Amino acid sequence: MPLNDDVMRHLKEKNPEAQKAPLGTIVFGTIEEVPDVIYQQINAEMVRDAALRTKGSGGPSGIDANGFRRMLACKSCKKSGTDLCAAIATTARKLCTEYVDPLSVEAILANRLIPLNKGEGAVPSIGVGEVLWRIIGKCVMKVTKPDVIDASGSLQVCAGHKSGSEAAIHAYRCLQRF
Repeated sequence: MPLNDDVMRHLKEKNPEAQKAPLGTIVFGTIEEVPDVIYQQINAEMVRDAALRTKGSGGPSGIDANGFRRMLACKSCKKSGTDLCAAIATTARKLCTEYVDPLSVEAILANRLIPLNKGEGAVPSIGVGEVLWRIIGKCVMKVTKPDVIDASGSLQVCAGHKSGSEAAIHAYRCLQRF
């Protein structure tokens, strides 16, 4: 949708300013210690591979997945690309193993709000996050995937399978034919 005063008003109504969560409202119960050594697997090569698998437009920075691929995997940026991959890997490990002040990571957690035109005066929106956050997320999930699958157990039918829920629905529909 074109961005005008009316659209901005709708977006602000539906997306109020962020507020700090009171301490203790996010995590309940006991927290299991996760061995830090799990995250030591995140390295420059894993970041590079994650960047190559990441697609989509950019968040507030405006750098899309293609831009990160160029910076991190381009052969003409040999040393600087490798150094940047190593720095991102270090950041990912730190985010997973240490307390990090939320204000210091606000920039990579930010989203770009895009209004959609659904007609009838409605202004739904989507948020497009930073590509760097998606790359870090892919690295973290790669090393924690077995634990996530075990933890989800029978709650998630196809945890760990690419397009698992779609495959489960397709299989169920096939079974209904008989």
